[in-house]
Parts: sequence; C-alpha cells; structure tokens
Amino acid sequence: MSNLLTPNRRQFGTLLGTGLAAAMINRRAAAGTLRRARVFVPPLNANWTSGYELIELADANGLFAKHGVEIEWAVLPWDQYTVALDSGALDFAPYADYAYFINVYDKGLKAKEVVSSTLPFIPGSAGEGLIVLKDGPIKSPEDLKGKKIGTQWPTFSGVWFAADWLRKHGVNKADYQIVPVPQAQAEQVLLQGGIDAAIVYQPIDIELARKGQTTQLFNVSDIAGRFVTRGGTMASEKFIAENPDTVRGYVNAIAEAAEIANADPAAVIKLGLERGKLDPKFLPALYNRDDKDDYSHLKWAAKGLHVEEDLAFWLKLVEEAEIVPAGKHRPTDFYTNDFNALA
Repeated sequence: MSNLLTPNRRQFGTLLGTGLAAAMINRRAAAGTLRRARVFVPPLNANWTSGYELIELADANGLFAKHGVEIEWAVLPWDQYTVALDSGALDFAPYADYAYFINVYDKGLKAKEVVSSTLPFIPGSAGEGLIVLKDGPIKSPEDLKGKKIGTQWPTFSGVWFAADWLRKHGVNKADYQIVPVPQAQAEQVLLQGGIDAAIVYQPIDIELARKGQTTQLFNVSDIAGRFVTRGGTMASEKFIAENPDTVRGYVNAIAEAAEIANADPAAVIKLGLERGKLDPKFLPALYNRDDKDDYSHLKWAAKGLHVEEDLAFWLKLVEEAEIVPAGKHRPTDFYTNDFNALA
C-alpha cells in the first residue's frame, strides 16, 4: 500500500503503522504490474475501524497483488470523501454504511456499493449509540421527549439509527432537538446540562464508559434484532465503467479476505495488533459489549456479497426516517455483486 494525500511522514506512520509502510515498499517494487486504486481512509483518532479489517487482511495475505491491484491511501475528513469520489479524486470508499449511501445516492451521487466490506451489526456486540449520564434522569426513550441530543455530525447515519430506535418507542423527531457538539466535549456538556444525551462513536464511547459516568441507552448493533450487513465499499459509476479490472481485483481481494476472516475472527484482531493498527487499550470493548476477550462471534458478509434483504431493511429505515422519499428506490439500485467471482 502507498499513501496519497497524507500531509507528512509522521502522520503517515501514525495512520498506517510500520507494518503497512513495509508493505508499501513491497508493492512499489511491483508497481509496474499493478493497477493503482486510491482508497479513502479518515484521519482516525484510533488506527483501526470496522470498515478496514478486511483491507488489512487482504494486504497481509497478498490478495491485492494477487488480483493485480495496488492500494494507495487517500486521507480525507469524513465529510469530504463523497465529494472526492464524485470528482474522481478517489476510487474506492470503504466504511460506506448502506443507510448513508442510500442518502447520498438519492441526492445524486452516481455510485454503487461494489463489495460488502464493513463489519456487520451483530446483536449483543459492541457498537456506538446513544449515551446518557449513568446517574441522570434519562432512563428510557420516553424520557428524551423535550430534551436535547448532542452529536458532532447531525446529518450522519448514527443520528438516523437513534431516531429509528426512538420512533419505535413512541418518540418522534419533533419530540427532541439534535444539537451539534464535538465528540471530545460530549461528556463535559452532558455533565454541565447543556444536553441530555449524546450520539458518540468509537473509541470515544469506550473512553467515556470506562470513566463510569455515562451509560448506553441504545446500541446500534441491536438495530435490526438480527445479524445484518452494514455497508461496504463504494465506487463511482464512472470509475466502475472505465476501470472494470481494477474494480474486479479490489472486490475479489476483499471477498477472499472475508472468507479468511470468517474462518478465524480472532486472527483478524491479532493482525491488527501485530501491525500496530489496533490499539490494545480499546480491547476487548471495541468488539465486545461484555468486555470478554473473545472474538469468535465476529462475522463478516459471506464472500463479501451484498444481501438484498439487508438493503431492503436499510432502505425502509431511511424512508421511515424521512431521509429519502418512500417508494422512489429499490434495494437493488444501490449495489452490484457482478464483479465478485465468489458470487
């Protein structure tokens, strides 16, 4: 793997780890025979996130090179990657939640989810959600009527997930207020009474929980009440049409990595630690709600395949949240399995 938009070498080491730097050198040696693909990665406050395990695994097992692809990281803020994809400055965007993708697709982004690469939601597993003060007055969804919910990204899918859960408990969007609050300040603003609940993401939620002053009211892993694929990697329709071999190579590397991961989930976590990408201080809480050092429950989408039933679930969720018009789209509008040789 090589790096594309990172500002300096120090940040490169922080974001990618020394293991990936070595891999980058090996890839460059064969650069003449590989098709380059620019892949989005956020400037993470932790070096690991649940959209990138399969990418790391594919790289460690030489699967990208096997399928003729060289990965270049493009480091961009979360709120810029869809613009970069649309403009052609970016080729692939992992960690594309289906709900978020459906929204940007509806708003005009001409793209497809090409492989299911994000760790799915697994009931009882760890995940971000809605937090409140442990000893505060909010004990149930009904208690949030007339209250303020803070989040750093008011237009991101985490807000829609919380809204869906609240709606199912009789609390509608008009019953509460979403206010912008930086994640790093969520605890302070909660304690000061500026907000009554907060939507925060990993690993911030882990750090707050360990302080003992907050608790989760809702965990997004339980949103479907079943195992449900969460999202994958998207590419623009233009890039797909002009670079089918690169898309095919990327997709099949991820698909094979998914099979390896599902055969031995614990090995995925071990790889993250070995590469310096996964901070041990966030384990096992990053994956386990009960804090047990056991990863056997982790499961990725079989063969990296998109599942129409799951896309239908997410489409219904964003329709009911009034994010996209009801009846305008079909689940099959958003993805393709055509490049996956394991389909």
